[in-house]
Amino acid sequence: MFLYAAIVGLIYAVFSDNLPDIDTLETFQPKRFTRVWSMDGSHLLDFKEENRELIRDFDEIPQAMKDALVSIEDRRFFSHWGIDLRRIFGAIKANLLALDPTAEGASTLTQQLARNLYQKVGTQRSSDTLEETLDSYARKIREQITAVYIERLYTKREILVMYLNTVFFGHDALGLKSAARLYFDKEVSDLAVEECALIAGLLRAPNYYSPLKSPERAKRRRNLVMENMVRAGKLGAAEARRLSAEPVRVHRGQQADSYGLAPYFVEYVRRQLGERYGKSLYQDGYSVHTTLNAPMQRIAEKHLNAHLDIVQAKVDARLAKLDTSALPDSVSTRIQGAFVAMDPSTGEILAMIGGRDVRADFNRAYQAHRQAGSSFKPFVYAAALDNGHFPSEVLDDNAITITEQDGSVWTPENYDREFKGRLTLREGFKQSRNIIALKLAMDVTEGRVSQYAHLMGISTPIREVPSIGIGSSEVILLEMVAAYSVFPNRGIYVEPTAVHRLDDADGNIIEQVSARRREVLRPAVTIVMTDMMRSVMDEVGGTGRSARTAYGFRSPAAGKTGTTNDYRDAWFIGFTPDLVAGVWVGADDPRVSLASQSGATAALPLWAMFMKEVYDTLEPYRSRRQIDFEYPEDLVEYRAVCDDTHALATRYCPNQSRDLFIRSNALPATCPLHGASDSGRRRRRL
Repeated sequence: MFLYAAIVGLIYAVFSDNLPDIDTLETFQPKRFTRVWSMDGSHLLDFKEENRELIRDFDEIPQAMKDALVSIEDRRFFSHWGIDLRRIFGAIKANLLALDPTAEGASTLTQQLARNLYQKVGTQRSSDTLEETLDSYARKIREQITAVYIERLYTKREILVMYLNTVFFGHDALGLKSAARLYFDKEVSDLAVEECALIAGLLRAPNYYSPLKSPERAKRRRNLVMENMVRAGKLGAAEARRLSAEPVRVHRGQQADSYGLAPYFVEYVRRQLGERYGKSLYQDGYSVHTTLNAPMQRIAEKHLNAHLDIVQAKVDARLAKLDTSALPDSVSTRIQGAFVAMDPSTGEILAMIGGRDVRADFNRAYQAHRQAGSSFKPFVYAAALDNGHFPSEVLDDNAITITEQDGSVWTPENYDREFKGRLTLREGFKQSRNIIALKLAMDVTEGRVSQYAHLMGISTPIREVPSIGIGSSEVILLEMVAAYSVFPNRGIYVEPTAVHRLDDADGNIIEQVSARRREVLRPAVTIVMTDMMRSVMDEVGGTGRSARTAYGFRSPAAGKTGTTNDYRDAWFIGFTPDLVAGVWVGADDPRVSLASQSGATAALPLWAMFMKEVYDTLEPYRSRRQIDFEYPEDLVEYRAVCDDTHALATRYCPNQSRDLFIRSNALPATCPLHGASDSGRRRRRL
């Protein structure tokens, strides 16, 4: 006995240095996290370093969880004093027979708790060197000494609570509460017997036995736990057989991960705030009040997923008829989409979708750079209107040849490969005629068009080449939507914002976001441009007409379609006086075509269905669905135009219509066929 005591004392003297502070177990608190809210008070997500919630009392733990845990991890937990000598000697014997010092472990629950006070304490790999193995056993001895200390200071009930608050259950779940939410979306007290068994079974290898990764593997482990519960007298054999036949049913809780409502928007917010606040965003308990309109976001997500399935089916049908062997195996033919809705007057992002996939690692709404196609044409026409052109002006939609800067020759075409002769700018814009846009861009000059696009919020490089007129440069959807907001906002650009306010843990305002505005266009130019974009939707022949005829969206609106070469990208961006929204559809790899689906087919339907439901069901839009755009008489005026010459009509012109003109601009000539000629001079700006 004296020798035994001397050996124990020697071991204690050698290894009692550098022991952890056990009091930290009792005072342990999880790190505070930042809560993220939508505009209407819906909880979107928490930003946190660790996914952990605390059990406060032993009685919160269901009996089945206690039985499952003790049965599979530490059968004599309630009788040993921190170390289970019978289990230690059994493990030593098994390891000697296996000639492997790590074949079987003998840690009690208390030792596992002690291990959580050390970094990698007691861990060991079979490939470790002798020195590493000795170091591991030294840590193991310190772990056992700590376990004895814990048993002296705390009751078994307290130890079990502390254990279940600190242990890792896989993925990002720390503690039993987080595990219950992650795997079953339940409170701990609501866990069923088989669910308790599954969670207890995770402790041996949480990610390996995860039901989210391998339901069958998780089921086998769960059933083994229930077998141990039967042997321990904690579960009846018949009940265990019945439960073992049940499949693993998980219901991943939305609050336990980042894949609930608006995951792309939430990740966008996280990245923006992370640049400014760093780690404090995850530790200091902020409240982030975002601009997201949760009901609007739900409408957008519903229609995007349903519509992209239709687009995908047409692409798949086309690919089935083609030889796709030339495409590398790495090319995905999965059709993606992106969507952004904004308040044009405040710049608040009301809805955002960055793709079809749940994970928000690549947000196509603001990270994808794609050719704009004809959705770029409003910049061309806005520059033209601001520099003396007018909607009734006529250009010839005919075959042209353009010599590029490198000497190469380009013969552009319209999307229908036809030419329609003399057209007004309004008709050319409404029908999205490429030749008209190219001629106009070259007349205004490519440099001036690029300048207007950048002034209106486009940050990506815009190549100053003739093809600028048909959107050959790459743009970002979020920036395009913000740029289109300039039109209903009377020439004022408002920088997009996703955060309204940031509060600290005590409710004090840290940051109040105010709109950043600048004037980029004359109000009169935006009014006439808006009127031309209304023609796209309201007049026969407009590329956006189906929003009215096929989808029944009747509120006053304006917009523009866009389609790139070989149908690689489809766009529609449109607005009302109170809401602007944009859609992009395409594959991530631009080599994949949309199977002849244009912007009017692949993008516009999503926009129209979204806008119709918003204006039919959500306030304040429902009450404002008949609010029209304003046409102040001091800025613009309607004038009669001769339908034969497209000049200002005289009283003798037999066929007349009306068009809109900027009052401060010089007016076009009077009809030379039916009256006197009076040519006005254009004034250039910028």
